[in-house]
Amino acid sequence: MIKINLLPIKAARKREYVKQQLALFVVLIIGAVVGLYLWYDSMESEIKDKKKQISQAEQQIAQYKKAIGEVEKYKGLEEMLNRKLKIIDDLIRGKTGPVRVMDRLSQAIPKQVWLTDWTEKGGSVTVAGEALTNKHVGAFMSSLSEPVKQKTDQELAAPAEGKKKKDKGGQKIYFTDIRLVETTAKEAAEFQLVYVSFTLTLRVNYAI
Repeated sequence: MIKINLLPIKAARKREYVKQQLALFVVLIIGAVVGLYLWYDSMESEIKDKKKQISQAEQQIAQYKKAIGEVEKYKGLEEMLNRKLKIIDDLIRGKTGPVRVMDRLSQAIPKQVWLTDWTEKGGSVTVAGEALTNKHVGAFMSSLSEPVKQKTDQELAAPAEGKKKKDKGGQKIYFTDIRLVETTAKEAAEFQLVYVSFTLTLRVNYAI
């Protein structure tokens, strides 16, 4: 009987199998390395894009901050200018205000009323006077509280000019918080006349 030795064939097949496994392992390793490289390259590119976007955003923020700073600067200048204009306006009003108030007062006094005293303190005024009757005192107080058209500076400076000038002023109230303090009946024996002495308080608005 013939015997065949199969050991060399099995060993060869085993070596071939090992070679195939090694080749497959090498291919997998190479594939993994290539995959990792491609992933790294992709992430690196994405990181560069993000950094570029961040840089652009920071530049825009810097520009916005600069623009906001300019706006705040001009806002501060505007506020300063408005304060200066208000001061100038107050000075102008303070200069012409008393003239306007006295002009309005002269218009408000009825013929039957005479003022004997005008005492002012901090915008609050105490007025003393005489009138023929209490009715005339009431008429005087009502006249003071009525709004009137404000005269122009030209009209106040030259009231006697023959030419009529158009009044562009609005309705103004010069006297407020008008209160009657007291009235006293008096008699002028030499004239056989009974009249009224009165005192009232009011507030004056010069800023017109």
